[in-house]
Order: sequence, then C-alpha cells, then structure tokens
Amino acid sequence: MKTEGKSLLKSAIKLVATLVVFVGLFAEFGGGPVPVARDAVTAGTAFQQVNPAMPGVIGKLKAKLAGAALPAPTVPVDLDRLCRAGAEGPIFATTADGKTKKIKILGHCEEDRLATVLQSAAGPEVPLAEASGDTVWLVSQGFQLVPMDWRDLLRELTHLDLRVFLPWFAFATLVKLLGIFANIYRWQILLRGQGLRFDFPWLTASYFVGRYWGIVTPSTMGLDGWRLYDTIRLSRKPVECTTAIVVERLIGLVGLFTVILLFMPFVSLGGRDLAELLSAMKIPIAAAVLFGVLLLLQPRWFQPLVRLMPHPKLQSFLANAITSLTAYASARGSLLVALACAVVGQLTTMFMYFGNAMALQVEGVTMAEVLYASAVMTLGTFLAPSASGEGVRELVFVALLGGKTTAAKAFLIGHLGFWIEKLPLSLPGGLVLLRAPESYKRITREDLEALKAETAQPTP
Repeated sequence: MKTEGKSLLKSAIKLVATLVVFVGLFAEFGGGPVPVARDAVTAGTAFQQVNPAMPGVIGKLKAKLAGAALPAPTVPVDLDRLCRAGAEGPIFATTADGKTKKIKILGHCEEDRLATVLQSAAGPEVPLAEASGDTVWLVSQGFQLVPMDWRDLLRELTHLDLRVFLPWFAFATLVKLLGIFANIYRWQILLRGQGLRFDFPWLTASYFVGRYWGIVTPSTMGLDGWRLYDTIRLSRKPVECTTAIVVERLIGLVGLFTVILLFMPFVSLGGRDLAELLSAMKIPIAAAVLFGVLLLLQPRWFQPLVRLMPHPKLQSFLANAITSLTAYASARGSLLVALACAVVGQLTTMFMYFGNAMALQVEGVTMAEVLYASAVMTLGTFLAPSASGEGVRELVFVALLGGKTTAAKAFLIGHLGFWIEKLPLSLPGGLVLLRAPESYKRITREDLEALKAETAQPTP
C-alpha cells in the first residue's frame, strides 16, 4: 500500500509539473497595448533589439568578477530588418512617455515588413500608412516563458508546405525507428550478458508494447515496467532482468553525455543562458563520461566511494549500479557494444529532430545546432519531472534556438517529436497487445507494483 501511494504521488507530481509548464508556456502576465509616437514608428527610430554582443548569464558573471564593462543592453535596429530581427529575438520600443517596452513585433508584421498598428488602445488594427494622429499603439509582451501565443503557432502551421513537410516527417519517423531497433539490440545484448536468451522479434514486440503502455498509463507502468514484467514472466529471473535494465540506463546516460560533448564545439549559441551554462560545465560533463566508462569496465574500483556519498539515496544508487555492473565482469565487450548502440540510439533521436526542423523549413539554424539542442533536450527530459517529457522538450528548444529562429518554430521542432514518439512509434504496440494471448494481456497495476517491489533491491 505504501509503495502504491508513492507511485501515485510521483505520477501526480509529474502530471502537475507538466500542466504547470504548459500553463506557463502560454499564460501571459501583464503586457497589452502601449502608445508610441507615430513618427518614430514610421522612421524606425522607436525600436531596439538585444545587443548581439551581450553575453549570457555566465558571461555577465565573468565580466562582473573581472571588473569589465558590459556592452549596451540594446542597439538600434533598421526598419527594413525589424521583423526579421523580431523572429530572432526580443524587440523593444520607446513609448510616448519615454519607457522601454518589449513588443510583440511579429503580430504587427506581414511579409517581413512592419505593416499594422493599433489606432488606439482598444483598436482597431489598421495599416501603418493609414494610421492617423501623433500616437499609435503597439502590443507589448508581458511575462511569459515562451514569447508566443496560439496565433503564432497557427501562423506557422498554416504556412506549412506539405510537399516539404511530409517527406521530412517520414524521414524523422524512420530514423527514430532505426534508433529504437538499436535500443532493442542493446537490451538483447545486456540480457545475454545475464545468461538470458530472447529472440529479437519477441523483444521487439515487447518493447513496442512497453512504448504503448507509456502512452496510456502512469510512468511506473511504462516502458521499463512492462519490459521487466515481460522478461521476468518468461525467465522467472527478476534479478537478472532488473540488472539488464539498470545497466541499460547507466549506459544510456554515458552515451548521452558523450554525444553532448562531441557536438558542443560545433555550435554557436553564445548569449543563450542555457548554452553558456552547459559550456561552462564541459569539464564536469567530461569527468562524468570518464567516470561512467570506468564504472562500466571496472565497477569494483568504485566500491569505497559508496560510503563517501553524502545522501542515502546516492549511496543506494551507486551500490546498486556497482552490483549490477559487476555481473558483467566477464562480458565487458558486450558493455562496449551496448554503449555503441546507446550512442546510435541518441544520434537517431537527434536526427529525428533535425528532420522536424527541415519539415518546418526552419531558417537561421545550423544542423549542428539542432542536433546539439536535441541532445540537451533529452538530458532535460531525464532530469525534469514531467509526463513523457512534455513541456520540457519545448522549453529547451526555445531556450537554445529561440534566438536563431522564431519561438513558435523552435517550440514546434520539439513538440512534433512528441507526436512522432507517441503515435506512429508507440500505437503499434497496442496492436501487438491486441493480438497477444489473453494471459499476455491480463496485466494490472497490482501486477506491476508487486513486480517492482520484488525487484527493487537486486542482489547477486
């Protein structure tokens, strides 16, 4: 009963966190029409953009510690590139009373040109050339996690070219499918390292059923829970099956950190706070990769570190990892092959999001930047509490690529990945489940909770 209560609490926290993120994505606090001198608008002298030379939070901290002067926070922007600059970052306007306000400039643009303004605070919206009086009104941006609204998303969606979108969508789906097969092969290798022999077609069916459960059930009854249930149901060896899953997760993290390090030198996202934070952490990330590889190959070396962990949960995590990896002491080659599969699986996820960017015809962003943002997004969904990573993936893409393209397009790169993962690549598991014997389908929450309790503390 206590275990079930914890599971429900975790699921509720993830659901609430996801809802909060989505409310935060679209909820806006403050903002609204502000008056601006008409002559300054038509001449373009009312507008500024963020200074490209302004560093992010890490750069600002370094400058402060070094006593160096920071550049001006904003610089003037030419009227002929005002809308393009608005697609790349915030635009500010000097109001009629001398204040500086962030403006939703894209809502006043048509075909990359400033086209419309409000005649008064209450409207109507009129062409700039037809506006009368000394003052016009522009819509200011309030506090919002992602500077966009539903109209921005609809604008992007209604301008999709299906001749471009559909082939790249198919590419994104197929390349992710290739990664899923790499992950299944990794699972098979790790099971073999425990002396368990399962055919690849059977593991494939089980894996897709697990992905299906990941859509329609709480997290504890998702992919990992189903795979444990399925393999233990046939093998009756809970310790070995659990060990394979634990080691798979550890290898996946090492592969993810490796890919982030590999792509970090090839991206130029200066001024983005998240990018600068990750760049500042490259040495700790490299140390984590080295630690992970050594842990995979020589787990006994780290046994004394268990007592040094500052928290009981960290002690338990490291102790279980060492115990699990020790089981592969005579199969280190299998671990290396599994690590290669993890890297391939991560790369295919990254190229899925690159396919999304191409399908959306995103401009101003390089392939390396999309791939890097995808890897960071995977890390974000692992660390942040959410349901299926929803909300987190969009925030990470906007945080890293929002200065290179519109926030709406950056949002859609991430959000499209959710639908690829959950529809064409997860729903087929439901069909497999429907065709399975009744004994195979008859699984309840109590079954999985009992199985989780049975395998929570694997021992050699």
